[in-house]
Amino acid sequence: MVKVSFDQRIERRDRLIGLLRSEDYWKTSELRDHLGVSQRTLMRELAELREAGYPLESDRGRGGGVRLQGRWGVQRLHLNHKEVVELVLALAVMESLQSPILTGNLKAIRQKLYQAFPQDQRRTVSNIRKRIMIGDNASPNIVSRYGAARPQVSEDIAESFLRQHHLEIEYQSKANKQTLRVIEPQYILLVWPIWYILAWDHLRNSTRSFRIDRIKKTCLTKNSFKLRPKKLYVDEYTPYFQTI
Repeated sequence: MVKVSFDQRIERRDRLIGLLRSEDYWKTSELRDHLGVSQRTLMRELAELREAGYPLESDRGRGGGVRLQGRWGVQRLHLNHKEVVELVLALAVMESLQSPILTGNLKAIRQKLYQAFPQDQRRTVSNIRKRIMIGDNASPNIVSRYGAARPQVSEDIAESFLRQHHLEIEYQSKANKQTLRVIEPQYILLVWPIWYILAWDHLRNSTRSFRIDRIKKTCLTKNSFKLRPKKLYVDEYTPYFQTI
């Protein structure tokens, strides 16, 4: 029998609550598949939620379903450090894009979340925000040749950027020439919808920009880097230097 730690149970419970809040109705078989648990474990979790006061309604019989009445609202929300940082940064990016719809309350939401964080997290998020720049929209010609970045590449870039670790990349230039680089992701630039990394490139021993969809492979390293003087990037990318 596999033992589940207290933290794992809390995480599973939060996932279950999130699933129940996300849809009007769930089949128990679907919940089991999402959580990767047995029917017995799922029934125990649902029973404990009822005891804790969650208004659950169930349909009897084989293959029955369950719903959570009053799905709106946020109660306990457990976020790890990386999730906290990514959430606030994502809200700040969306706010900076100034969309005419569905963004009117983003600033207030971001500020409420920000004030709820401990002081050290606020300082961390504030420093990272200064390293994200927003420019004008990309031209239709550039957008037509832009492709989605690979999920693992995007994940490694984010990890390298947030933790300030060197990143090994395989980069394909505009002329389709591929080179291996070791870079320090100092800043991230969004020229909607295209993302760039503004980095210190060890191959060229200078600043370089890398379009993320041209990064074909990545490998995180354990070597950390320090932020270099901002003027190295301000001078070259001044038109875009509007940080979030």
